[in-house]
This record gives sequence, structure tokens and C-alpha cells, in this order.
Amino acid sequence: MATTLRDAHGEALSTTDRASLAAYDQALELFHGYQLDPVAVLAPALERDPGFVSGHLLMAGMVLGAFDGSMYGMAKACVDAAAANAVNANEREKSLIGALGAWSQGDMLRGNQLLGRHLVDHPRDLFALQIAHASDLFLGHSFMLRDRVARSLARWSAEDKGYGYVLGMYAFGLEECNEYARAEAMGRRAVELQPRDSWAVHAVAHVCEMQGRAADGIRWLKATQHGWAADCAMAVHNHWHLALMHIGAGDVGAALALYDAAVTPVPESVALNLNDASALLWRLTLQGLDVSDRWQALAARRAVQAAWGCNAFNDMHTVMTLAAAGDAGAADEGIAAMSKAQHHPDAHEWDVGRPAASALRAFATGQYARCIELLLPLIDASAPLGGSHAQRDLLHLTLIEAASRAGDRSLVRAMGDERAARKVATRATARAEAAVAA
Repeated sequence: MATTLRDAHGEALSTTDRASLAAYDQALELFHGYQLDPVAVLAPALERDPGFVSGHLLMAGMVLGAFDGSMYGMAKACVDAAAANAVNANEREKSLIGALGAWSQGDMLRGNQLLGRHLVDHPRDLFALQIAHASDLFLGHSFMLRDRVARSLARWSAEDKGYGYVLGMYAFGLEECNEYARAEAMGRRAVELQPRDSWAVHAVAHVCEMQGRAADGIRWLKATQHGWAADCAMAVHNHWHLALMHIGAGDVGAALALYDAAVTPVPESVALNLNDASALLWRLTLQGLDVSDRWQALAARRAVQAAWGCNAFNDMHTVMTLAAAGDAGAADEGIAAMSKAQHHPDAHEWDVGRPAASALRAFATGQYARCIELLLPLIDASAPLGGSHAQRDLLHLTLIEAASRAGDRSLVRAMGDERAARKVATRATARAEAAVAA
């Protein structure tokens, strides 16, 4: 009788090939730490062992985790390969075929729901927990970023391989639920256990950002840089955080240098890196920097990469880039494409994404009153757009700057008071107030 092989966390795999198991565990470890390149590790194993169901599912999850609509076809092919061998699959694998199959066909919400049930039955499936956690972020499910991990946390102990990664996810969930002290403590503990856990590093960076602790954030990111700055899928995003800290400290020159050196995506970059580049360049524009040449270069890349109608968060950033680059016509085409996404299962995502994109387009063309009209109702209801509080803060900062340029002193003051009440008053608010006063 063949021995049941199990992954590093104890989950059964429907394969008898120990070489496949070794490749799977290596790819899984890289995936948990967002290190490169788990796909290159796993692909040869699948070529040699095409009936390896869990291997195909891991590959599908890694592709879906890029949140790039242009890659959904690749993810579906992986799920289809797993389904073709389902006769050999165990119950865990069959459950994942259903969840990842729904997601790969464009229904992330349904995939997320099925992963939720899957994790009730398989609370130690760290792969499923990580991709569910990521989809919670892009669906705007802030409480589930914390509570989904909490459901599994009691099934883990400090002696378990991978425990640090669970703590890192929990730290980010706590931060997104505004539990900053617990989030920071949990994130720092996770990095102690696993110094290359770039997700845990980023959770602590989020705490510093949301509390206005720019100097602390810079120190933290530089102290942990050896674990995330190279050969890491989080390198661009954590450099983005570092640039935000420099903006918060008043050093926009350092932030611009980081854009050029570490945030500007290379040609093969996928949507998440492009989003960070767009968001940083927009914030630098709000600071009064002339970065028009950089907008042109970035817009050319976004126009090639754009897969309209798959993800409102990505589409909003693409529209923002095209508008900032001066291509209002292409931006309008993008907004029209977003309007056609009414059939999308994540309807609320588009209810925020479309007007947000239109507001950013209005700002880029100097229609500040129109920008205010569109953005003000969204500020306290932007969660369905997806992304973190720090990422969606771009809308808040844009509203403040639009109010400043429109001479709306009352709105600038109100937004400044709101920010001061929940974090240290930012330089952006002070700058806007000074501009209105002048």
C-alpha cells in the first residue's frame, strides 16, 4: 500500500512521487514568504508528474494571487489540469478545485466564499489561508483579513513550521481593523520567527503609515530590507511603503529617487507593481512635483497591460495613469469599459471603482469641483474597491488637494480635522491648508 505523502504542514497530497513533494514544499515555502521564484521551482515537477493535483492547484493559486485579469486564462488551465485528474484527488484537493475554479473564471467573490468553507474543514491548509487572505484584501473584506486568520490560529503553535506566516497574516488583519498595538507586536514577532516574511514586514509598515510614524517606518523597513528588497514579489510594494514614509517625513526627493530606482516596474511587471508605481507618482504629483515625463513612460506600460473589467482596483489605477499622462480619451475609454462591468459578481467593487476613476480623471484635467462632487460620497464607503486603508488613502489625499485647488477652505479644514483625529496630522493636510489660506 502506498504511503500517503504530506506537505510541510501536514496536508495530504495525492501523489506518490517524493520528488514532486520536495518541489511542492520548496515552492510553497517561497510562496509563503513571497520569495522568487516558486513557479520556476514547481513547473518542472508538473512536467514530470502531470497528474500531481496539488501541484496544479498550487500553481493556480500563485497565478491568481497576482490579481491580474490577463492571467486568469493561465490559472484556469491549471485548475482544469487538476480537475482532469480529480479521480485521484483527496477531499481537500477536490474542495480547492471548486474554489479556485470559480475564481479563475472571474468570480473571485464565489471563490473566496468557497475558500472560507474549505478553511473551516482544513484550518491548517496554509496555502488556502494565504490566498483567501489575499482575496479578502482585494474584496475589501477588512474584518475577514483578521477573523479568517483567527479561525485557524488556534490550530497552530510556535513549534509548527509556518507559524510565523500565520502570525504575519494576522498582524495585517489586525492593522486593517485599526488594532495597531496588537498588529505591530504580532508583526514584529512574525519577523523574529521568519526574517524573510515580507508580508509581516509590510504589516508593521502599515501600522507606522496609519499612525503617521514616518521615522519609525523608515527605520523598520531599512532594518528588515535584507529579507525583502531583492528576489521578492513584495519588493516593489515595500519600497512603495518606504517612499510613502519619506513623503510623510517631508523628503519628496528621496521618494522620487525610490520611484526611479525601485518602484518603477520592469516591462514584465504585473498589475500590482504597476498600481504601486501609479499610486506613488500620483502622490508625488499631489505634492507639486512635475513628473510628466514619468507619467508618459508609465502610461505606455499600463496601456499594454490593461485587462479592463476584471478588477476595479486595477482599472482605477490605469485610468488614473492615462489621465495623468494627458490621454483623456484613453482614460474615458477605460471608464466606459468599467461601466460595462455591471455583470461582474463583485458589483459593489464597481460601484466605487467607476466614480473613483471618474474623479481622478476630473482632477487630472483640472475639474476640481467635479472631482470633489464624485469623491466626497466615496470617502467613507470605499472599502468595496479593495486594497488596504493605506492604498485607498490616495482618494482622501486627492480630495484634500482638489478642495485646496478649488479654494474650498471648509472642506480642507474638515478633512484635516478628520485625519488629525485618527492619526498624526499629515504634511499633505498642512500643505493644503496653507495653500487655501494663501
